[in-house]
Amino acid sequence: MLGSDDFFYIGGSPSTADLPGSPVSNNFMGCLKDVVYKNNDFKLELSRLAKEGDSKMKVHGDLVFRCENVAALDPVTFEAPEAYIALPKWNTKKTGSVSFDFCTTEPNGLLLFSHGKRQHQKETRAERLQKVDYFAMELLDGFLFLLLDMGSGAIKIRATNKKVNDGEWCHVDFQRDGRSGSISVNSRHFPFVANGESEILDLDSDMYLGGLPENKLDLVLPPELWTAFLRYGYVGCVRDLFIDGRSRDIRRLAELQNTGGVSGFCSRETLKQCSTSPCRNGGQCREGWNRYICDCTGTGYFGRNCETEGTVLSYDGSMYMKVIMPTVMHTEAEDISLRFMSQRAYGLLMATTSKVSADTLRLELDGGRVKLTVNL
Repeated sequence: MLGSDDFFYIGGSPSTADLPGSPVSNNFMGCLKDVVYKNNDFKLELSRLAKEGDSKMKVHGDLVFRCENVAALDPVTFEAPEAYIALPKWNTKKTGSVSFDFCTTEPNGLLLFSHGKRQHQKETRAERLQKVDYFAMELLDGFLFLLLDMGSGAIKIRATNKKVNDGEWCHVDFQRDGRSGSISVNSRHFPFVANGESEILDLDSDMYLGGLPENKLDLVLPPELWTAFLRYGYVGCVRDLFIDGRSRDIRRLAELQNTGGVSGFCSRETLKQCSTSPCRNGGQCREGWNRYICDCTGTGYFGRNCETEGTVLSYDGSMYMKVIMPTVMHTEAEDISLRFMSQRAYGLLMATTSKVSADTLRLELDGGRVKLTVNL
């Protein structure tokens, strides 16, 4: 029963995902005709009243009173891990929803990321780790992960029981109301509850889709976001992005931002990229999304095709090289590789140190064997 203070939404709402009992999170796209509300002898011709500008009707958005061909949202392809699209800040606060489709054959990649305002810590061990609210989704080893921190510590949820980098379209739907919510992948739901007592997700940065800009100095990257530190940008297709029930024309955004490495269509080449043996000097080739990937580890070469010989340094036992990091690093995932040759059974190969922490990572020769020590 509708009362005088109730609302009757047609075609969408300010936040469709938050409507009581709503199984969907997106607003309608298309045409409606002769919308009529009847209750016994009571009748309202809603579409006619809206067209006539009746005071009982409130129209939001660019609504036209004729049927037009509503173009489907074009997909985009992220062709390289360096590509990304910057979306406007997501004013989610207490509730919010995000849904999209993606398609890839690559196992790793950052899909979405946004963080809140920097918080200055007192001079303690935590000084080097700036705590901010953040929201992210990433692919790791073919599995989709949701990461969420609302100020009291991060949760990281594997939202799929099987790998989703099979080259088929995969639908993702995220919904949150306060601390609780759910993420569903191809209609399989995974509920979650955020840590702490806060019900507010305070995001202040752009929302990045597909990757991050090369200059990350203005970003606060949480250590739990492995794809950011390992430089795993997403390579594949994305379509039908909706935020809080409203569509986002990501193809148009890519055009306006003149984003390199993003194309306004989705296609998958059937030709095996490794069939031409592009990797040189013993590099191992593996198939990516419309590209080949050369694994140059163990070759002494680097570059897209393992074509550039690595620099060789010689040490006589009295020498060392010191690398000063531009910013304090706090990570959970690293990718370090090196090649060495020596006739000595003992020697330090690599070590990390910090003025504000006892954390260390040390690689050394100990009795002719390689020894790795990690102290966290």
